Amino acid sequence: MEPELREIARKMARQRAAQAEFSQSEQGEAAHFAHAAARVLQALSVNQVKRCGEDLIDLIDREVPVAALHKLTNREKPSVAEMRAVARQLAAKRAVPTQLDSVFAWVGELFGLDSAEVTILSIFARWGKFECWRELVRRAPISCSNLTPSAVAQLSGLAGNTVDRKLMPGAPLFSSRLLHDDRDGEYSLSPLLRRLIRVHAESRDEMLRWLMPEPERGGLLWDDFEHLDPLRSIALKVITSKEPVSILLFGEPGTGKTEFARTLATEAGSGAIFAGLSDDFGNEPDRSERLDHLMILRAMCRHHRDRVIVVDEADDVLMMSERKGSSKQWINRLVEAPQVPTIWIVNQRSRLDPAVLRRMTLAIGFDRPRLAVRERVAQRSAEAASVDLSDAELRDIACLKAPPAVVAAGMKAAHLANGGADVAKTAIHSVMRVLGQSCTPEGSGCSVYDPNLSRADTDLSRLAERLAATPDRGWSLLLSGPSGTGKSAFARHLAQVVGLEIEERRCSDLMSPYVGETEQNIAEAFARAAERGALLLIDEVDSFLYRREAGQRSWEVSQVNEMLVQLEHLRTPFVATTNLADNLDPATQRRFTIRAAFNAMTPAQASQLFKARFGIDWPLEWPIHHGQTPGDFAVVAHRANLLAERDPAVLVRWLRDEIEARGDHARGTMGFHIPSPAATAAANIDKRNLRAA
Repeated sequence: MEPELREIARKMARQRAAQAEFSQSEQGEAAHFAHAAARVLQALSVNQVKRCGEDLIDLIDREVPVAALHKLTNREKPSVAEMRAVARQLAAKRAVPTQLDSVFAWVGELFGLDSAEVTILSIFARWGKFECWRELVRRAPISCSNLTPSAVAQLSGLAGNTVDRKLMPGAPLFSSRLLHDDRDGEYSLSPLLRRLIRVHAESRDEMLRWLMPEPERGGLLWDDFEHLDPLRSIALKVITSKEPVSILLFGEPGTGKTEFARTLATEAGSGAIFAGLSDDFGNEPDRSERLDHLMILRAMCRHHRDRVIVVDEADDVLMMSERKGSSKQWINRLVEAPQVPTIWIVNQRSRLDPAVLRRMTLAIGFDRPRLAVRERVAQRSAEAASVDLSDAELRDIACLKAPPAVVAAGMKAAHLANGGADVAKTAIHSVMRVLGQSCTPEGSGCSVYDPNLSRADTDLSRLAERLAATPDRGWSLLLSGPSGTGKSAFARHLAQVVGLEIEERRCSDLMSPYVGETEQNIAEAFARAAERGALLLIDEVDSFLYRREAGQRSWEVSQVNEMLVQLEHLRTPFVATTNLADNLDPATQRRFTIRAAFNAMTPAQASQLFKARFGIDWPLEWPIHHGQTPGDFAVVAHRANLLAERDPAVLVRWLRDEIEARGDHARGTMGFHIPSPAATAAANIDKRNLRAA
């Protein structure tokens, strides 16, 4: 029983200590109120005593009664001398340090406030927390129901000009977001200050732990962001320096910006703290509350140099200069002088003011990671969602043009639906569709390409080997020739040989109905490819590089000029394809480092590809067509797979039809030819199959 009795005794002692502390705090707050009331009473004139003396006497008697109140001749009409006597006794109340006093001292130290600013802050805080302070302001002859500089001066005992100076726009009390300027001569407590006056902490460190959340760690590895190099390495060195910098992360949603911020902070030996994710009640914060939280984190992180502040979805914060009543200069200073390392995350950098963008120390654009990285992310997402996928299925999902977050969501959908790769891919496609983006798998890696089966005016295999051997990455290649001759396929093969991922752009990706936006899209395509270290492929480049004398509008000429400028300042390999080389602007001929013209396959190449595609030899009774292209074989092979067709005569007929569909009749079989009975039978089978299809 003795241990139990000792524990009960300890609990009782703690309760008594808490009660004593609470009682002491109550006495201290009563003394603060008494001193404020004394200053009000001492400043009363004769007329003011007549007008509001009775109300003040009733309030004081209720909150901090003193002996002088019992000596009043007439409580309804006290004299000036009697009010002065009450004021002297109120002022004589012994000041006892309270919990709020400790908090204000810590806040002053955090934000670098002087004693006058701490005093003003304490007046606002007590006015916001205690009803008796608000009632004192209402009953006193201050002529306001809110706090004004004159009211603060009277309650605090500070000189009026000092209070006016401390409450000027841009003063520390406002720039720290502790107070809000209502811009009508009155002021209000910020949510930050309301949060501070609720703190019950015994030390500054305890208060910091209460206000500052624990750092967040990323779910991805540092190597998962290798596609961001060299900017990734630069960002790590910048953050490791612990110097106050602003880093901008921009890109489409789901591309890993937030995860990178967490992983970067962890790799730098710091912790990522997110500003303004929710308000005090877990609800969505407005922009003012987000800024309040950001400012207190900045103040606290000055004393914790192992922290990095992350402002996620910072569009509303950085665009606040567009809103009425907001200061563009203040936003610029927020970015230019962050005081602590700060990472700003936005989705659309184009919506930010250039004045904000140029003040960033570093800007990192996010795109899809490299295929190897996406495979690792897909594998970890599958493991986390307990979805069992084969290596081939993981590679198929990694080939989808979807950001990591969408892939992870697709894996979760597959787990919940008890499905596999098909369910995951269906879910991924559904999300990408609602985002208005294509989810088509990448062409690279999906099929085997043999440059010896493409006919060009240069040795394609030797060309690929030489380009892979050179350290120079500032070269361009123009591939021209009829459609289907293998231009795009060779570009993808070249990217594999060189060891680069391929960044493909089509005309529809770059063209815009708005003047000037097509040029921006062209420049952005080159910039993104350079940042990723990828080979840029633009198909049908004649859409942009047509002869400038044929342009009827200024923007048509400017598109050509933009392409030519990009060709002059290449930072990454660029391959362009065209079916209409004669329509290109003459200036492009000297801009491309290398030019290669593609033609239809030779009969020997066609025979070899027939064997490779279908696993059988070209039938002897059919002469090999002239004018056949690798694209013809791709179309026929797909059709044969759909219809389960293996008859070589039918396959040859289909290949002939592809030539005729392009209108290349002159390139068909040369000489007089009588079909054999087998050929006639094949034609009949072909017709029946097409009707069935």
